[in-house]
Amino acid sequence: MIKSSDLAKPSGITLAEHTQHVIDEAEKILRAVDFACVKYNRLTNGDLKKDLLEAAKYHDWGKVAPTWQNACRADYNLYRSWRKEKGLDPDAISAEDYRQYEIEMWKQDKLAAPKIFRAGLRHEFASLKMIDDAKISLSEPIKAAIAAHHGKLSFRYENRWKNDGRNSVLDQNGPYYDYWQELKRLSFQVKRQESFDQLLRKRYQFAAIRSLLRLADTRASRKEGEGDDADYHFSPFEFNFKYKPRPVQQAALDIANEPVSILRAPTGSGKTFASLLWAREQIKAAKADRLVVAMPTRFTSNALSISVADEMGETGLYHSSAWHNRYGAVKGRKERLFAQEAHRMARYLVTPVTVCTIDHLLISLTGVKEDHQTTFFFLANSCVVFDEADFYDPFVQANLVVLLDVLRVLEVPMLIMSATVPDSARQLYNIATPIKVPDEPTRQNTKKLEWLDPDGEKDREWVMQEMLKLGNGIIYANTVERALWYYEWFVEQGTDIPLVMYHSRFTEPDKKAIENKLIDMLGKDAWKNHAEKPVRCIAIMTQIGEMSVNISSPLMLSDLCPWDRLAQRIGRLVRFDNQGEGICYINEPQKDGELYPAPYGEYNRGNKRWTPVEALMNTRKILQGQFAEAKEVTAEELVSFVNDLYPDKPSFDSTAKSNARLLLDHIKNNWLIQPNTQMDDANAVVDGGWSSRHIPPQVTVLSYEKRGQEEFSFSDFEDFQNHILEYGIACPVYLIEKELTKSLPKVEKVEIKLEKKEETMKVYATWHYNPQMGLAFLYQSESKPDASSQIDL
Repeated sequence: MIKSSDLAKPSGITLAEHTQHVIDEAEKILRAVDFACVKYNRLTNGDLKKDLLEAAKYHDWGKVAPTWQNACRADYNLYRSWRKEKGLDPDAISAEDYRQYEIEMWKQDKLAAPKIFRAGLRHEFASLKMIDDAKISLSEPIKAAIAAHHGKLSFRYENRWKNDGRNSVLDQNGPYYDYWQELKRLSFQVKRQESFDQLLRKRYQFAAIRSLLRLADTRASRKEGEGDDADYHFSPFEFNFKYKPRPVQQAALDIANEPVSILRAPTGSGKTFASLLWAREQIKAAKADRLVVAMPTRFTSNALSISVADEMGETGLYHSSAWHNRYGAVKGRKERLFAQEAHRMARYLVTPVTVCTIDHLLISLTGVKEDHQTTFFFLANSCVVFDEADFYDPFVQANLVVLLDVLRVLEVPMLIMSATVPDSARQLYNIATPIKVPDEPTRQNTKKLEWLDPDGEKDREWVMQEMLKLGNGIIYANTVERALWYYEWFVEQGTDIPLVMYHSRFTEPDKKAIENKLIDMLGKDAWKNHAEKPVRCIAIMTQIGEMSVNISSPLMLSDLCPWDRLAQRIGRLVRFDNQGEGICYINEPQKDGELYPAPYGEYNRGNKRWTPVEALMNTRKILQGQFAEAKEVTAEELVSFVNDLYPDKPSFDSTAKSNARLLLDHIKNNWLIQPNTQMDDANAVVDGGWSSRHIPPQVTVLSYEKRGQEEFSFSDFEDFQNHILEYGIACPVYLIEKELTKSLPKVEKVEIKLEKKEETMKVYATWHYNPQMGLAFLYQSESKPDASSQIDL
């Protein structure tokens, strides 16, 4: 069928060569992820190697079509002419030369392959017809993989399926529309006739060939275009633990045979190593071949990925800003190519250990993007650790229940780890075995709590004065506005103690810099040397610092929050060995003399008042009654308080229930064909209503310190997204709208241009960003000066 002269690329690579490259890559992938063949057979009774190699053999047969070949040949001749002009051998194959050709064409505002672009023929559509015409019988999963290997198995491209290859405008449909209709019927039939469990297994079967074919094809094309610099070597999970297991680690080993279990252990007890040991047992038992650690936020995942990488070497990190956190400083072309491929592998969960957010796993279930099929497939071959989930948030929990149900069907081993998970979680997550609690050794440090009565002698300013005397402390504020108040109070005292404020309204590079600064000043090494060099730093943080930063102080001030959040915060109180005694004072946030519960509640836009969640009110009641004076609190007591807080599994309100139903609908509707739907990957929101979290609508603000840093012209949307990773900050829409009502707003709308598509977009930008304060001005009144101008940090 394929002739030796048939081209696959306008760079001169032949179709026979490219097909063999894809087959080679497919075989290489299968050797690296051989467990996938075992799991595929277990769930589908199929032969993954046979199916994938068949798909690789036939995936580009459509390029033989005269329309496509003639267009490719014409583009190749344009490239050969360019080579002649440069004094190069016109028939030589050079990835570097073709890359230079593409760059020159782009600078001239020309396409490198204009004929293929205008040919009106998707070669993967034609492949299906060529296979039929040759009377070759392929299974439905293989045909679907061929149709999808360039991401066009989507309702967004239905017109291409309908119109490509039409011989005349009089023809109602082109020759490939029947294949689209066939795939659409299959999608509908499975959704309607098969159970949810059967549908998930069917999606796994289709996703396996679909994702691996696409991976093999893109890897082959990258090597053809970039050389071996674009190669990514698959690594197996290897964890060599040479120490005697601590109690929490032994506990993880004790429950390794359970399909899903809960491990409850205090913060700082060694749960990270415990999760690696547990994963090692899953992989030894051939239940998985990689580990995925799902964290509640991207900030917590950043910190965990660093600690895991110290033990494991290669560790993937994926969330909306992971690229800048992990690879932002990479400059060299070769290094950047590898970084891009490694980042892509982390997105797909291909790395031996991937640390990501729960949101990333949830959104992969929706099937809205082609990438979701690959992530779904590798997730199904993993074992998964959920490290701390927000139990006070029923909206997140409702989504999590759906995710757990999906993973059960796919036989994915799961471990839920938490310092304070309540007993009622077993009922919510449908887990039969008791929560595993390790036998902990004698505690070395004592932690105390004391409630600050709003009318008592001690108040928050008294605690802050104590921090000035001590030289260090940690403050947890429930909102950025309150963090700003704390910060400004210290500035007004004229202290020379370093102040570090950390909240979510910083750019990604500055978040990383702030975390590094906090660890340098309040981390383990700082406390090891505190006798020679006193620890001097006051950290003022919002929820972003509850789990993401490994720091400690003997003195803490925290705004009132539910017990499970409070347990995380006081995990930073005398966190390290031999720090002795520490105390955390709990302050009640107030506005106009009343409790201000944000963000632990619901805001009513009608009466403009917050209604606190029950967990917050119950926590306040216990603190007022039992901790009116300083009193020790143990890890066991914290668990007891959390159990009292959540005695029953949460009852989901109508919003959480309907959102979870939308997730189920996406799973069923999009198991095979992508919808014509937009999504916000950064915030895990899909048009049509589903979201991973119940948060206000967000908008990105390009944030600069001064004029001259800005850049408003980009080659394409991906180039713009990379700029956002460095300068963009997500903010609630209501905050920006409020800022724009000021007489001298510090945010404005600007126009950016995407050169390749000749498109323009309106975005928000500011030139008042401060690396020490972030976008704190959004929370200041017009008359309030910027505190950062009063202190040199």
